[in-house]
Amino acid sequence: MPSIIQSFTGKCAFLSPLFRSAFFFDNDQYNSPAAAFEAAKILSRPDRVSFIGWNMQPWNARRLGKNIPKNWMRPDWDAAQLDIMLEIQRSKFSWPILREMLLATEDAQLVHGNACHDNFWGVCECQSLPAGKQKYGIGPRCSGDGGNRLGFILMQVRQEVRAGLHLTPLVPKCGPAAEVTGAVAA
Repeated sequence: MPSIIQSFTGKCAFLSPLFRSAFFFDNDQYNSPAAAFEAAKILSRPDRVSFIGWNMQPWNARRLGKNIPKNWMRPDWDAAQLDIMLEIQRSKFSWPILREMLLATEDAQLVHGNACHDNFWGVCECQSLPAGKQKYGIGPRCSGDGGNRLGFILMQVRQEVRAGLHLTPLVPKCGPAAEVTGAVAA
C-alpha cells in the first residue's frame, strides 16, 4: 500500500462516503455513509425515512440533504457533525469485509482528495488538475490545503479497529438484527 492514499476512488473507493455498503446507524439501515450523514441532520427520526434503505443512491442523498428545511435541522448540527461522522464510520467498518479492507491500508495517510472544493471533509485538488478534468472549475480557496476531517476520522477508526474495537457489526436490538445475525425469535 502506498504511504499516502490521496483519492477515495478505484481500489480505495470503499473509503468514500459515497461507497454503497449496508450498515446500521441510529437503529436504521443505510446504504452509504452519505445517506446516514444527511439523515442525521434531521431532528425528527420519522422525517429521515427518505434516506433509509437500499434504494437511496448516495449522490441523491447528498442532493436531498442540501434541501432539508431549516426547521427540520438539528439545532446542534455544526457542533455534532464530526462526532456523527465518526459514529457512522465506526458502524460502517464494524462489518468484517470493510474492516479488513480498511486494515489493508496499513499505515497509509488517508487524504480525501477531491475536485469539488470540499476543504472541510477533504482537500480540494482542483488547481492541480488539467483544465479538462476540472469538473467544477477552480475554487477561490482551493490551494491543496484542506481540513481532511474525513481522512482523520478514517485513520482514527483504523487505529480503533487495530486496538480490537468495533469487532462486532452494529445492529439494532430488534427487527432487522435477527436477520443479520441469524438469530431466531423465541
